[in-house]
Amino acid sequence: MALNANSPLSIRDQWARQNAIHGVQHDWNDLVRRHIRGQPRRPLILDGDDLPPAPTPPIAKFPFWEPDTTINVGIIGAGAGGLFTALVLDYLNFQLAIRALQKGPYTGVMPSDESPEQYFLGNKLPPRLTFEYDIIEAAKPERLGGRLYTHDFGGPRDTHDYYDVGAMRFPDNPVMTRTFDLFAKLGMEKTDLKTNPGAEDGSIIPYYMKNGDTASTTIEPWSYNDITKWGTYDGIRSQSTDNDPFLMSTDDCIPPGILEHSPDDVMKAAMKPLRDALKRDAEQVPLGRAGWDLLMKYDTFSTRQYLATGPSEPMTTAPIPSPPYNYDTIEWMETFNGGTNWYDQAYSETVLESLDFEFDDDTKWYCILGGAQQLAKKMEANLVQKNKISYNSPVTAIRATGFMEVEVDVSPKSGEPKTNTYHGVVNTTTLGCLRRMDLREAGLSYGVKQASRSLGYGPAAKVAIKFSRAWWIHDLGKYNVKMGGLGHSDLNSRICVYPSYNIYDDETKTAVLLCSYTWQQDSERLSSLMSTNEDHAQKVKDEAALKALLLRDLARLHANDDMTEAELHDLITESYVDHHAFDWDKDPNSAGAFAFFRPQQFTSMWGRMIWPSGDVVVAGEAASPHHAWVVGALESVVHGLHAWLGMNVGAVPGFADAIDILENDEPGNPFVGLPPYMDENISQWHSYLGVIRRYEHLRCMEPEEERGTKRRVEQRREHLQEGEQEQLVGLLSRLDIKSHGPG
Repeated sequence: MALNANSPLSIRDQWARQNAIHGVQHDWNDLVRRHIRGQPRRPLILDGDDLPPAPTPPIAKFPFWEPDTTINVGIIGAGAGGLFTALVLDYLNFQLAIRALQKGPYTGVMPSDESPEQYFLGNKLPPRLTFEYDIIEAAKPERLGGRLYTHDFGGPRDTHDYYDVGAMRFPDNPVMTRTFDLFAKLGMEKTDLKTNPGAEDGSIIPYYMKNGDTASTTIEPWSYNDITKWGTYDGIRSQSTDNDPFLMSTDDCIPPGILEHSPDDVMKAAMKPLRDALKRDAEQVPLGRAGWDLLMKYDTFSTRQYLATGPSEPMTTAPIPSPPYNYDTIEWMETFNGGTNWYDQAYSETVLESLDFEFDDDTKWYCILGGAQQLAKKMEANLVQKNKISYNSPVTAIRATGFMEVEVDVSPKSGEPKTNTYHGVVNTTTLGCLRRMDLREAGLSYGVKQASRSLGYGPAAKVAIKFSRAWWIHDLGKYNVKMGGLGHSDLNSRICVYPSYNIYDDETKTAVLLCSYTWQQDSERLSSLMSTNEDHAQKVKDEAALKALLLRDLARLHANDDMTEAELHDLITESYVDHHAFDWDKDPNSAGAFAFFRPQQFTSMWGRMIWPSGDVVVAGEAASPHHAWVVGALESVVHGLHAWLGMNVGAVPGFADAIDILENDEPGNPFVGLPPYMDENISQWHSYLGVIRRYEHLRCMEPEEERGTKRRVEQRREHLQEGEQEQLVGLLSRLDIKSHGPG
């Protein structure tokens, strides 16, 4: 396999595509070994960098549904993935209505984007396929959006007294195109509070990853090893006599050649073998594969392991010494570049994350005015099918009981338990929440079961404090942090995030500071001081020790030549109004902050969890290579629906049109176009694997008469056996795959 550095696809998307192919190869091989009878012992193996054309899913001898039919979809979770699933289904309804009108005699007004209810509610439209959906959400209405969660401290709107507990920033680069297309589709326009102070909530405004005050010479605070300095890292380093301003190289344990550079630059240098290999591969005809081989090797290491062992061929002429690095050097790098134990993630993930965001230094970042939860609210407001979200309704079980028949058990927090039946289910919860459901009869593939148990999720926690005034902007003199950015430290609070949405507020107004953003072990330790009491006043009382710790850390972080730590502590304490702390590991509706892949999980697990388990689709950021980002959830939904529709196109005639609509990669339209790491053939293979998984599951079900299920299910099983079984057995024995490996 070649990874082309000059391709319009990101390296991560190319890497993900090949791992999706390998996932199909693995599961197909397993299928062949288990199903082919009378064949040589040596299994048929799909090998190589490509897949043969996907087999066509079995075609029904007669369609189950007439052209004028309604398909019911159950959506579990009202986060970004769940809400987007509903929007995509609404969009399909709109386009299917247009196609139906174009095919038949119709003289009325054509439905439009400005009046989408016409295509769903109109009773004069010709027969057509339509989708209906329910969104089942375990949380209360205030938590619409899942990890799109904004805590509002209250007060007048112009005080901007809120902070983003979950997603909070969005880089405008090619990877995030679908997210920004969704912003535009929802009417969330880019603006700037400096020129448009009255901008509406939901507007897209600049987010400053670094203090944007170009006139400042102090820039940002850095506090490590009980030493606080102001500036940029390189500026602080250059002013020290030994390039060790925080005295972290005890007994010269960190080589001088390393200390001459920033921890970030050292990490980039460690990635140089891959960068060089990718460059050489792109220059070869045909493309070389050294970069792919390196990345495959990297995936077997954690970041820490790689840095401790290094590349097989050290870069002797590089300006920055290459790995292997000693323990203290790796600790120094991790302390500045991430949370404690951040380097436990797969080295491939560290490399891909770096390559993902290496577009240019001018990449602009944005946040959502009013908080990222505004995105969820906008999505909900744009749903054509109203009042479809059931809150306070945890799903306790999923059962695949027949062909396109899935039962979902729901236990509302008030009311009697109930069972809903759908033609298909899209689960968008985190894998930890999925695993708590009773899935014994859901028909999930082992790849999904394995992922729900072991796929890595990263802990994360945030604490924000509401102050009577923005003292960090107005009261630190020449050390004022006026335009966002970060405060860096190895304190308990670790990263302090200066908001970008209150920088133009009047200095007399209250202001919120995200005083602590932690990951991994830092999060686990700090969250031990966080209360889970739902009564806010009591929660704040319970967190007295947390409050005291953070006020102390803020004073230590912002100490400077003009104000002592004691003076700062008095200023900060007197300005304190309220605080809010949240740990994503303790949230029962998330059970983790974001997917955090560990060694071999991308290459060995991800490609096997992304295809439908029969009529149950697993979507969400973990089912995308762009985990931890909203765009990952969006991409996974389009692919998941495409593969599920492909499974059932033979039974539902209208699905062919729906598939065609999804495959229309229209620029600027977030609802269509397979993700960059996916193509139609791979997705069609996923469809076929889903068909086989459903067949295997239903074949193993207990007799319906013992389960009390409906005669309709029995009829569908009979049809399944007549249609799918015959074609499955025939296809497995006839499919010509010998050209792709030994057979």
